[in-house]
Amino acid sequence: MRIRSNRLPAFLGAVVLAAGLLGVFPGRADAQALEVFTLRYRTVQEMVPVIQPILVPGGTVSGLKGQLVVRTTPANMDEVRRILAKLDTRPRRLLITVRQDGHAYSHERSAIVTARAGSGGSRTAGTPGADMREPDVRVTARVLDSSAADSDRNVHTVQVMEGSPAYIRVGQDVPVPPRRFMPAYPGGPLVDDAYAGIEYREVSSGFYALPRVTGDRVVLEISPHREALSGQVRGGVNVQYAATTVEGRLGDWIEVAGSSNAAMGSRTVILGATSATGADTRRVLVKVEELR
Repeated sequence: MRIRSNRLPAFLGAVVLAAGLLGVFPGRADAQALEVFTLRYRTVQEMVPVIQPILVPGGTVSGLKGQLVVRTTPANMDEVRRILAKLDTRPRRLLITVRQDGHAYSHERSAIVTARAGSGGSRTAGTPGADMREPDVRVTARVLDSSAADSDRNVHTVQVMEGSPAYIRVGQDVPVPPRRFMPAYPGGPLVDDAYAGIEYREVSSGFYALPRVTGDRVVLEISPHREALSGQVRGGVNVQYAATTVEGRLGDWIEVAGSSNAAMGSRTVILGATSATGADTRRVLVKVEELR
């Protein structure tokens, strides 16, 4: 039996059309391939956001249980392989050091003038027959200077794998006297008074950090905090906190935050004057080193 020649082109056209719709016809430039990559050191959650932007339109990436499933063109798949070969490597061990410095300084100067009357060296006043004595007045001036300085430094270190978050917190429970206000006398004004019993409050310092390293540079998300008992308010706690992202070279100190407060005042009273100056400086620095 012979096949009529006028039916053969239609048959071949149907085969070509079906192959093109299935994406397997070798002449199609947008034909896609499917490949499964088993991750060795990175997680699916880390790599999917990295691979997604480099895919051509129509390409897809998904992951499950340590494997990436990528569907894209052959040329784009080669690029995906290069990226994974570069990034899916053993994470580096890092040592993060956070240093929190504080320095407070105050100076007060008082000038006091005193006058004292005495009998020694007195002289007789001037009318005949009178025996009136003028007092001997002695004036004394004194200048009193007082200065105080207080410095402290907290240093915390923690080891972490590149790309993984780290958190450290160190503190202690400090006894704090409770406060209540009582009348100084029945019906009188309220005054601050301590009563029996002790409360405890946690005073801590530390930081949270997430490092990402590229070559010899690091991008670090960091949130350091520091608490210290107040020397001016009973039961009060001074709090220092910062949250930021910094970038620098491995092994270098990077300044995360800093603050500086200065104060100056003067007061004049009868026969005297007082002036005072003060400054309070705080700095937070961080250093990331690679451990080999």
